[in-house]
Amino acid sequence: MKVSTRLYDIILILSFVALWISVQIDESLEYTIGYFLVLSIGVGHGANDLKIYFKNQNLKLKTSIKFICIYAGAVILGFLAFFIIPDLILALFLIVSGFHFGQEHFERYKFPSSIIKTLFITCYGLSIIVALLHLNIDYSLPIVHDLIDSTLTAPYIRWTLYTLSAITIILGIIQLWRTAIDSILKEILYLIVIYIIFASSSLIWGFAIYFILWHSVPSIHHQIQHLHGSVTNKTILNYIQSSILFWLVALLFLGLLYYFLNEKTAFFLSVIVAFLGGITFPHVFVMHRIHKP
Repeated sequence: MKVSTRLYDIILILSFVALWISVQIDESLEYTIGYFLVLSIGVGHGANDLKIYFKNQNLKLKTSIKFICIYAGAVILGFLAFFIIPDLILALFLIVSGFHFGQEHFERYKFPSSIIKTLFITCYGLSIIVALLHLNIDYSLPIVHDLIDSTLTAPYIRWTLYTLSAITIILGIIQLWRTAIDSILKEILYLIVIYIIFASSSLIWGFAIYFILWHSVPSIHHQIQHLHGSVTNKTILNYIQSSILFWLVALLFLGLLYYFLNEKTAFFLSVIVAFLGGITFPHVFVMHRIHKP
């Protein structure tokens, strides 16, 4: 718990640094850096999924290739499904992402499995996603409309946030009542800081700060511990070496997207969301294995 607490203290400091940076640079550069971070470190934090899945498993080559093909197929199908049945896939993407964000954030508390825990971490993650959309409503609504051609309105998103927040508070009281008060106060502080960042930053920069610092960094830390037993300079280097090819492919994808779609902002973001959705579904399945008690 001490290592995780220290890690989140560092993340808290880096969040304010990122917020300060957003004030110092112009909007176009902010978007470029945000895209770069999401599609490099953010996407890259799932680069070791196959290594995690096969850890301590003496599988035959045929079985390994079969799983790799299934994993790649799931990514491709998830991506394409966004453009075939976008309403359903976007809803699933948000729910699964909310669960994944909450699961990673509260993993260090080692809560026993229960329906209350699952609902709590899912509502927690969803409330953060909806808060980002609500606090950047002028920019987020056109993206949602472009993705699913919906009639969603700002009041609907606002009341969804209120409802999710209320449910999260109620479930949080049930789930965290045995947790030390200083830990609860820190969790409240983290939420306040995240909301300040969302309210003060653009949609892309706010998402990048949360996705990289508050989700990907703790996830990478957890993955390194799972794969190597401890987080040291050597194990971090090993993790980077095993991820580098995946990261390079993500950067190539970013470069091609930016080259062809840089003047079509809404569609550019739609493709990125679809891409993130495609890799999220199999990634959450793999990560759920190492989160099991």
